[in-house]
Amino acid sequence: MHLPLPAGICGRYLERMLDSLLRSALRWTGKEHLVPFVESLMHLGRPATVLFPRELLEQGAAIALSGISNTMAIQSNPDWIWPLWVERQTDPDAEEFVPTGLNLFTTNVTRRNWTSIGVDGSRLEAMIDPVGMTTLHPYGWSLLPFLRLDGRLFLPPRESGKISQSLVDDVLPAVLTRYHADDRLSWSLEATALECDGEEGILLLHRLANLSERRLEFCLGMALRPYNPLMLGHINRLRLKGDLWRVNGRPGLLLVDPPSRSHVSDRHKGDPMLASAQGTAPLSLRSKSGVAGGTSEWFVSLAPAQERTVALFAPLRHTASRSVKFRPPRVSRLLEARAQTLEGWRAEAEEGTHFDIPDPELSRLLAAVRLRLPAFDDGEILTPGTFLYHGFWFRDGAFLAAGFENLGLRHRIVDKIRHFPDRQRRDGFFQSQDGEWDSNGQALWTAVQHVRRGGSPELLEKAWNSLWKGAHWIESFRATTTKSPSAHFGLLPAGFSAEHFGPNDHYYWDNFWSLAGLRELGWTARLLGKRREEEQLETWGNGYRADLHASILQSLERMGDGTLPPSPYRRSDAASVGNLACLSPLRLCDGSIPWARPTVELLWERHRRDGLFFQSIVHTGLNPYLSAQLARALLVLEDSRWLDVVRSLASRATPTGCWPEAIHPRTGGGCMGDGDHGWSAAEFVSLLREAFVREEEDRLVLLGGVPEAWLEAGCGVREATSEAGTVSVSCRREAGRLQVSWECRRASHQDERPLELSLPEAGGRRRVRLPSASGSIDLKEQGGTP
Repeated sequence: MHLPLPAGICGRYLERMLDSLLRSALRWTGKEHLVPFVESLMHLGRPATVLFPRELLEQGAAIALSGISNTMAIQSNPDWIWPLWVERQTDPDAEEFVPTGLNLFTTNVTRRNWTSIGVDGSRLEAMIDPVGMTTLHPYGWSLLPFLRLDGRLFLPPRESGKISQSLVDDVLPAVLTRYHADDRLSWSLEATALECDGEEGILLLHRLANLSERRLEFCLGMALRPYNPLMLGHINRLRLKGDLWRVNGRPGLLLVDPPSRSHVSDRHKGDPMLASAQGTAPLSLRSKSGVAGGTSEWFVSLAPAQERTVALFAPLRHTASRSVKFRPPRVSRLLEARAQTLEGWRAEAEEGTHFDIPDPELSRLLAAVRLRLPAFDDGEILTPGTFLYHGFWFRDGAFLAAGFENLGLRHRIVDKIRHFPDRQRRDGFFQSQDGEWDSNGQALWTAVQHVRRGGSPELLEKAWNSLWKGAHWIESFRATTTKSPSAHFGLLPAGFSAEHFGPNDHYYWDNFWSLAGLRELGWTARLLGKRREEEQLETWGNGYRADLHASILQSLERMGDGTLPPSPYRRSDAASVGNLACLSPLRLCDGSIPWARPTVELLWERHRRDGLFFQSIVHTGLNPYLSAQLARALLVLEDSRWLDVVRSLASRATPTGCWPEAIHPRTGGGCMGDGDHGWSAAEFVSLLREAFVREEEDRLVLLGGVPEAWLEAGCGVREATSEAGTVSVSCRREAGRLQVSWECRRASHQDERPLELSLPEAGGRRRVRLPSASGSIDLKEQGGTP
């Protein structure tokens, strides 16, 4: 039913043939009652040449297989210690409890959270879950600490209420987990990604201190576990030789400090974390089920006020060739690398754009996101996640690229744009997933926006042929739908688009992005002096805009309430949030367009819960990046409710400054997608940037969303990139007067635009035109604020 098919006549023929064969097979086997279900699934969306993006089939198969494996492994090994999400979802007394019933798939839908850490620029990242469990690679096994004290066993997945987590220095991208196992003991685990002597890995530092007035004796343990934050992470082979644990034939954990004892066990002999488990000797095993593990333990005796550190190093190079020998770093070199890494992050924090926000929590969170966002920079690509989404999408990449641009870190985008042509088909389609037709617009928009905001025009000169082919694909592909009058006349074919919209349809989202891409390339043609191509792009854009406008008018007339549905064939629902991209970031229209306010109000009144946008299609949870999309539209409408959204976003961030793709409204934990979602983090940055600096069609608006309280307390932004130049603006209270200073430095290829202040006043905001590219004014002398 969801097979990838070629486009065009061949695809439609194969679709009909497979449909017929499936119906015949069901009837022949006496399963005719299932035929209506097949028909329904194949016709819930609009007819499309690609029923489902084939690139997502592998991921879907992995999720389905892992869900079945989870169910069987968890239910048949109830005496094992499972990760936090399993312990909570299987506890009938917990609010996260999820009954199995007839559902064969068990997956994390209540506590899908982690913090991604990695060496800057590397494609390797680890994930730290809320209790300090460290997973070194997607679908892999994990490391989990534990403690034995006075005959009691402290197991983090079962003691989450006694665990707190933060970032080092509150903002550096190294995770500090504190375990409150006993009032007499201070115990923390720091996880830092670093490179040492050519080896990338995670340095795990246990810091222990005796807080009591008597000697304290206990056992610290580190376990190798056959699971991760989403599923089983099979351990099929395990061996400890010397100071190195090898897992599935690869270096897994270096015991920098020699342990007092170690052992291994599997599902037949019991959980190695439990005292009742029967360990084996020698310290190696094989397991076909993958439900196996090992532990290393350190016997610790501390005098009053005495401290001890236990260090471990987990290599990230899990896919390296067996012929490449692992070189264990020395402890002194690891500690030097740690110090250098943290110092490097402190230096990174001084680069780019800086925001002065008189809200301590928003400021801290923004600083943390600034340093965490590079975890989603994998060199040639930007990835929206480090587990399920550890790949490339032009859609997610567009928002991530904008996040880096809004942090003034434009240098991170150059290599990504240079590799766009590598992902382009011969027909001009920029393909990350087949059947998702928004990607060409996003590729064009991302590349051109980088240059419009100060990047080198040379980048567009070199990429011109590829970008021109991409524009031609948009025009020729949409033309295939114009053979007969219809509600989707002139639009792109039905496609899967962003999966949070629902089944295949002619989504306005795809067409908004495509039209914006043509507009951006028209600017490029003008910059490069390509007059003929500029005229052609203008002709294409005008025709496209007219067809899109006609379709929208039909949809508005059909709805009758002023709201714009997500497609010409849908009613206005949660997927209408995609239309808001037309307002921001694409700026194809402004707040005066008739459908903008009614659509925003529909989403605000019917699809908001606990201060955030609740997506009821596919994602079914509080969605951080769609909440930011709603808030960005409110900024365009000069509606102060945007600040309510950003504060709700801040309140829902994890202590380490992360958001999952969707949040469970009851547990507050992640419920789908990646537990640390890069698109969400990037949109948080972009939302705050637009409160200070926002492009409009013919001007640059400063302080457009800043509330009265921030102006009074003093706020501003430094070195913010924009289409009109690099901008700094600040306001401060002096001698009872409010002073605003600004500066805009424009590169030779950037558009010159007038600058306007947007200031709050009773019932809305008012504009003040600034007389020059730099200067300072006294707002009281200009009429002031209320």
